[in-house]
Amino acid sequence: MPLSLSLAFRTDRFDTQGELPEHANAGNQFYGQDVALFLSEGLTALGTSADYIDEDWGWLVQSTGTGAATFDIAIYYLSEHVQDLHVEGNEWGLWIRSYEKRKILGLIPKRTEVAVPSELQVRIASVFAKAGIELTIWQDGPDADS
Repeated sequence: MPLSLSLAFRTDRFDTQGELPEHANAGNQFYGQDVALFLSEGLTALGTSADYIDEDWGWLVQSTGTGAATFDIAIYYLSEHVQDLHVEGNEWGLWIRSYEKRKILGLIPKRTEVAVPSELQVRIASVFAKAGIELTIWQDGPDADS
């Protein structure tokens, strides 16, 4: 059973045609900044502090709390290479990973991946549900082979 969770959703709410920031994503051009902002603000409003950053592969929402548990949510624009014009709405993917801080030999701090807590799953779903967006399992997501 995978520790991570891959979710997908369809919506035309987020930008997929506008100009992309040249300075972001190590010069690579990826949509999803507005998805990252939407998700980080929504989680923070629900009491789960989050912010987002650009990565060379896209956008990443991260927990900003100082507790023992942290998370990363990678955002993917999945419709970029889809040729099926009969599909309604742009498809997006979320790859969610959760971590706990543990110590090796009681001394050396280590970030260990753990199963995504159900509370975090509920909060993520709630953020999207408030906007009328339904999350589904991303069948071909990064954790599909786990």
